[in-house]
Amino acid sequence: MYFRDFVESKQKKGLRKGYTTGACAAAASKAAAIAFLTGRKLKDVQITLPLGQIVTLPVHGCEIEKDMASASIIKDAGDDPDVTNGAEITAEVFTSAISNFKSQISNFKKAFEFTIHGLRVTVFGGKGVGLVSKPGLAIPVGEPAINPVPRKMIEEALREAIQDSRFKIQDLSVRTSVFSLIISVTKGEEISKKTMNARLGIIGGISILGTTGIVEPLSLSAYRHSITCAIDVAIASGSGCKEIVFSTGRSSEKVAEQILKLQEDAFILVGDHMGFALKAVRSQKSEVRREVGWAAPTNTLHKITIVAQFGKFSKLAAGHFETHCSDSSIELEFLANLAREAGAGRDIIESIKNANTARQVFFMLKEQGLESVYKTVCNKVKKNAGEIIEGKIEIGCMLIGYNNEVVEKL
Repeated sequence: MYFRDFVESKQKKGLRKGYTTGACAAAASKAAAIAFLTGRKLKDVQITLPLGQIVTLPVHGCEIEKDMASASIIKDAGDDPDVTNGAEITAEVFTSAISNFKSQISNFKKAFEFTIHGLRVTVFGGKGVGLVSKPGLAIPVGEPAINPVPRKMIEEALREAIQDSRFKIQDLSVRTSVFSLIISVTKGEEISKKTMNARLGIIGGISILGTTGIVEPLSLSAYRHSITCAIDVAIASGSGCKEIVFSTGRSSEKVAEQILKLQEDAFILVGDHMGFALKAVRSQKSEVRREVGWAAPTNTLHKITIVAQFGKFSKLAAGHFETHCSDSSIELEFLANLAREAGAGRDIIESIKNANTARQVFFMLKEQGLESVYKTVCNKVKKNAGEIIEGKIEIGCMLIGYNNEVVEKL
């Protein structure tokens, strides 16, 4: 079964939603806090999501020791193809009363803190939670990559835990002077290698993410969010990238890296969402920035270079900037017209119209000495992209051949 057929069949049956890493971290925190406060090991735990829904997540494991407790949740991403699906997210709650308190927190970075009824709670990023190493994200450099909305969710979960436990806060204050929480992810560093975290400047683990707590199956929102984050990082890094590169595929990006010699932050893999990426630069706004009120970094960007192979470029040249095969057909008629303008004979034009793929057309043009079409395609990509960006930033193009060679560079 092809992936598209799989998606369509699942859509007919109804796709199963999942929970974000942020929701799992909040649930683990609440279960650990209740275990710490009451000595009860929960089999499942209820949390309130940002939009007000109350959901129940199963507790995978729970341990209680003197002056500390832990609980873990296994992330279930539903039917979304998420690399963090199945990850174990653990919360440890402890106090300054434990003998190795200082050594317990010395290896971890403080993420944030808050106060509940006069009690100060400090949250740390533990093993498997990444650290932010580059500017431009919603979290400052040096802090654990626990995003703003998950932070609010964790705080609310702790409030609910104290209320649900029916534990007198005065008694708790006597018991401890510091109430601390460590969020960790089993094999988080290994999982992070399958994400864009390294490019975004998140090292040593995954991010604790989510704006609603719910993973929408096969949603584009997570990927598009990563694009806006990458743009933010590129512009905010160091003195800010003067040029960024939008590529539709990793092989094309690798060629561009060798040719352009820009800093790593400048290369952004946008996949099929070139139009979205260009609009994101134009508006300099993102869902997270609107939500948390974060001001956009100073824009030092002067040029965007678009990098792709001929198949994607033919779509972009025809004005289709969301280039997934289900979104726009292969523009064979369009390419045939360009070949006609370049002087191609009737037989060649008909062969292009009847070709199976744009790749096949690419080699036809080369065999017939019609390479000028390549430049025409690039010029049209520049023109169309320039219209999207409203002429505010220079557009460059790099057409990559099927042997990883640079065919045209404008």
